[in-house]
Amino acid sequence: MSADVPAGRPVTVIVDIREDWATAKVQPVLDSRASDSTKGPTLLRIGMPDDGNGEIALSHLVALRPDGFVLSRCGGVADIQKLDVMLRVAEAETGLEAGSIAILAEVGELPAFFLSPHSLLGISARLRGLIFDGAALAGVTASDANDALAGRPGAPSLFARAATILKAAQADLACYELLTEEPLSPDKLRARRDISRADGFSGVIARSAAQLASLSAG
Repeated sequence: MSADVPAGRPVTVIVDIREDWATAKVQPVLDSRASDSTKGPTLLRIGMPDDGNGEIALSHLVALRPDGFVLSRCGGVADIQKLDVMLRVAEAETGLEAGSIAILAEVGELPAFFLSPHSLLGISARLRGLIFDGAALAGVTASDANDALAGRPGAPSLFARAATILKAAQADLACYELLTEEPLSPDKLRARRDISRADGFSGVIARSAAQLASLSAG
């Protein structure tokens, strides 16, 4: 975290290790967070472990005791339940209390999540919330995340945002909107946050310390 982050305020940090999560060196980050008495949770953003080596890597990450994992490219109930089982095994292997590692499911890159009729209610006690990535959805649907001509988000984004909020509400989960990487003024960032909250999201997730500082300023 840079010096732009407001001091003395709990901040949840998501460490993005999707590209190299099997070999990522996250111990220094976790150590520095552990020494901060005002820290919030530290989450590791990963992909789904899909083979034996992936399960071994996940077990090594669990042994470092992060507060939880953000499961990117979540396609629905089956993905969440699969990761839940893997974490249960890893917790047992490392002597951690069962269910101590949380899951946040990041949705957007796989449209199947929004088209599924299955509820998230009760599928995993460790599932704490959903994260909606509108930029990822726009990428796979070739639509505009924000349709300037219509003065509103593109149609797929409108549907998916609503589906995320409804699925979260049905399962009594928090839901967050991941901000885009486009450069926006502090006023526009805060406007995006306010729109997200008005639509039913619990809040937004900044992609950088600079965005976080702008949001925290007003």
